[in-house]
Amino acid sequence: MDQEAVAVFKALADATRLEILKLLARRGEMSCRALSARLPLTQPTLSHHFRKLVAAGILRVRKSGVQQFYSIDLTLLKQLGINVEKLTAGNR
Repeated sequence: MDQEAVAVFKALADATRLEILKLLARRGEMSCRALSARLPLTQPTLSHHFRKLVAAGILRVRKSGVQQFYSIDLTLLKQLGINVEKLTAGNR
């Protein structure tokens, strides 16, 4: 569990990744395309952030055709005592 916790906290220690979580906390599930329309970043940069969040167990990815849809996987976050609503409450 210690390695998982370290990975989660490292992934959350980035403003862009927190912004991704804020968007997903409000909407539940969003496509990569919808997320990229709301974030002023290049596709490779967004992919990097998505990979970090998925690898840490924070996000789930669902594929439908060529589209990828992301949602927050609350299981590990809850185990670590992280309240996503509180974490993403600022600057709504």
